[in-house]
Amino acid sequence: MDQISALDACDMIEAAVEDKDKSSVSHQIDIRGVQARYLKSGVLVIPGTNEFSDWFDFNLNMSGEPTEGHGFEVVAGDSGTKWHAGFLEHAQIVYAFAKALKPKFVVGHSLGAASAQIVGVSMATPTIAFASPQTLKGKTTNRLPDEGWVVNLCRVDDTVCHVPPKLLGFRTVGSRYWLAPEEVNVGEDHHISNYRDILKTKKVADRVPMHWPPKRT
Repeated sequence: MDQISALDACDMIEAAVEDKDKSSVSHQIDIRGVQARYLKSGVLVIPGTNEFSDWFDFNLNMSGEPTEGHGFEVVAGDSGTKWHAGFLEHAQIVYAFAKALKPKFVVGHSLGAASAQIVGVSMATPTIAFASPQTLKGKTTNRLPDEGWVVNLCRVDDTVCHVPPKLLGFRTVGSRYWLAPEEVNVGEDHHISNYRDILKTKKVADRVPMHWPPKRT
């Protein structure tokens, strides 16, 4: 498998959230509210927030935490990189789980998308992140060497995709495609099924990468 379908990635996330399709799972973790699945197909799936404590342990811990001193192998040659501290902590747990497994692809949603951005760029692994919050604190011009591995698919009406705010210096890792529905329902379209629905519309499918990474010509 050279590419992963965005629609298939949606299904994998939904199965992880609902704890279904267990026969496809090779390894999984549930540690301190951090869930991740490694599928027999070689895909690392990181679902989003599903416990109230996640908001306090990870989502609301917004200080820009430097990479150095954490024993986390993110970007070679850029030890000054600063991440949202809660997202970095979540990603560290996923990274420790996935490192030896060497996934072919990473997919994540919501809090899992924040973690997927960090894990994907660290492992130089093709990554699709849905409903992505902004994880990296730093100027857009100061790009990480391997950001091209990560693509973010974000609905314009999904509040999570706009936090932490750019005013505080945060941004997403990699490329980002904004998905605009026919009718905007601010704050109500965060669920992965809503992402699947909009990706099935021709208007969106014609302008976003429906398979990742792009085929080399």
